[in-house]
Amino acid sequence: MPNWPEVYFRKGKVLHDSGFVGDALQLFLQCLALDEDFLPAKLEVERTLCDVLSPENLGESLKESAWNSPHVRNKPFILGSEVTESCCNLQLCTEQSLGESAILQPVSGSLNRAQSAHALNSTKDLAKEDGLKRVSSEPLLSGQEKGALLKRKLSFSEQDTVVFEDGRNKHKKQGENTKRDTTLAYGTIPGNLIDVSDFECSLCMRLFFEPVTTPCGHTFCKGCLERCLDHAPQCPLCKESLKEYLASRRYSITELLEELIMKYLSDELYERKRIHAEETAEHSNLTKNVPMFVCTMAYPTVPCPLHVFEPRYRLMIRRSMETGTKQFGMCISDSQNGFADYGCMLQIRNVHFLPDGRSVVDTVGGKRFRVLRRGMKDGYCTADIEYLEDVKVADEEELKKLRELHNFVYNQACSWFQNLRNKFRTQILQHFGPMPDREENIQVTL
Repeated sequence: MPNWPEVYFRKGKVLHDSGFVGDALQLFLQCLALDEDFLPAKLEVERTLCDVLSPENLGESLKESAWNSPHVRNKPFILGSEVTESCCNLQLCTEQSLGESAILQPVSGSLNRAQSAHALNSTKDLAKEDGLKRVSSEPLLSGQEKGALLKRKLSFSEQDTVVFEDGRNKHKKQGENTKRDTTLAYGTIPGNLIDVSDFECSLCMRLFFEPVTTPCGHTFCKGCLERCLDHAPQCPLCKESLKEYLASRRYSITELLEELIMKYLSDELYERKRIHAEETAEHSNLTKNVPMFVCTMAYPTVPCPLHVFEPRYRLMIRRSMETGTKQFGMCISDSQNGFADYGCMLQIRNVHFLPDGRSVVDTVGGKRFRVLRRGMKDGYCTADIEYLEDVKVADEEELKKLRELHNFVYNQACSWFQNLRNKFRTQILQHFGPMPDREENIQVTL
């Protein structure tokens, strides 16, 4: 016969219609061995196995196998009503076994060819060879024990495995007892097995807060990792390059780890959040421990673009953005005290991050201040400050003289600006913008 799948299929179809189900099933399987994607053969195999393995047909075949057994033919006088009762018990146990398997997973879809054939042959062999071996000991066993023995003999294993195919994926599902034991085993974790140190950041040695995982597989607190990347774009543990990770700036929170901490370490997480809130509140204070950028002179309402590249100032800008204040102080350097006694607050309008971690910060001047006390935090300068206000003039004569002086200075500044060379005037316009209008209320404090 040529190796043409359709030939085997046609012959198997003829045998199936003639009642030779076993021979037809064998030909259908040979057809699938030649072409595993032959859909009509798959359908016939599925239909045939469903018919053969149905509870009614399986019980009848087992009963016939029991009567055709050599033990029964050789010893007809020993058996009597016991054989009938044993076969009934055998059929009942078979139906119960198949019913339990149907509860676990209905056979809906094409069955695996090798597993189905093995199951069918195993059932027949067990029925033929060992189906009535337990009958001789029937007087010594009760009906319940007899059914249990027969049921165990008919099972393929102690825990039945139902194999089914859903599309192209094949899954295996253990018996009901295994499923229940697994649920109990993985539903809860004993408290003595949970160690807080397993959930500690290797950088700050505290419980993970907003944990992020690097491409190399190491997990850190988000803030801790950002501080390390300010110094070098590499993993703090394995030193693998994280340049692309830094350039993308996508610090996604590891949700699984965060959920585990919330579930099993809720008290420790609450304390960790409380400490973080206190630290954030400390950074949000605009009069005490105000971060200081020691660089240049800043003025109220005047733009002040900054190129931030030092790790300490990267941290300072990031904290100012995270706390929501978006402000920090600007002072010029002083050889004796580190920075000057007077400065100007800067308001962050925009931050443009570069791929290597540097940033260009667009700021504008705000209030003026005087330094009361100096300090240091995480490498950058801090200070307790008080804001300055102009002394208001109450006398009318003094106010009139002040207005005349204001107009004189304003006209002098406009004249100076107009007499500049075009190159300088263009640069000033690009940096500071056009000349502001004359103030109507000259005693407004900025």
